[in-house]
Amino acid sequence: MYIKQLYTGCISEAAYYIESNGEAAVIDPLRDIDTYLQLAAERNTHIRYIFETHFHADFVSGHIDLANATGATIVYGPGTKTSFKVQVAADGETFQLGALTLKALHTPGHTLESTCYLLKDEAGKDHCIFTGDTLFVGDVGRPDLAQKGEHLTTQDLAGMLYDSLQSKIIPLADDVIVYPAHGPGSACGKNIGPETVSTIGTEKETNYALKAATKADFIKAVTEGLPEPPSYFPINAEINKQGYDSIDAIIEKGLTPLSVPDVKAALEKDQLLLDTRPASQFAPNQHVTTVVAIPGMNLARKCKTVYG
Repeated sequence: MYIKQLYTGCISEAAYYIESNGEAAVIDPLRDIDTYLQLAAERNTHIRYIFETHFHADFVSGHIDLANATGATIVYGPGTKTSFKVQVAADGETFQLGALTLKALHTPGHTLESTCYLLKDEAGKDHCIFTGDTLFVGDVGRPDLAQKGEHLTTQDLAGMLYDSLQSKIIPLADDVIVYPAHGPGSACGKNIGPETVSTIGTEKETNYALKAATKADFIKAVTEGLPEPPSYFPINAEINKQGYDSIDAIIEKGLTPLSVPDVKAALEKDQLLLDTRPASQFAPNQHVTTVVAIPGMNLARKCKTVYG
């Protein structure tokens, strides 16, 4: 058994690579799939499954590109509807990966299709659980991201999340490792802890949401003080649901040179122009002071940047 957490700090996202007996699975892959392909090639392994814990809102997933590159099956949880081919897992359905078994646990609350994947080792013992945005270190997924057409309130989803945690997560053994989809700084939770790995026992002892005495207490605790979700969240979730062009096609299109008349015409239509040259080329010997706001965190940091 081989498990690797692939953590991307700039977006506080954790993808996972799992391997057994020449078969691999990737959970919640990022858009750039080269890391997963390289890892599989280095270890002489075939990627058989791509497990998605839900329709991600904070980033565009690499599930489609990775499936096209490897022939792997994309797996989502119950109730999922997409415009591309996926396997919709039933609650409790198991998937064999070499000598390992992954069990889909439907855990609606963050989103309706949210699903955790419980990994059983070669002896059939519960080893770890990939919790997506259902359970974080010290927090749980925000319940205010109802998707278009769902007609659910934040309280509705919070109640579902409570039921999911109580019935699917809390009953697990204390030594089961928790691998969440996000770490500190992510806007997918309210107050995610500093670590990116935990255990069920630790979360029972320290996670404010899991210590709520009643369902009403839980709903109040997880809904109070929620910051406004970023405006791009529903856009990304819809892209992950409906599909997208390959990253290679997008890069090729993005690198197509524009003529000066083309640029002028675009600017007249209020298009945004980004100057991506090194700062030293357009602001030599300038001292610029900026204030950096970090999404999902109640702080601002003053930074001094020296050019030239």
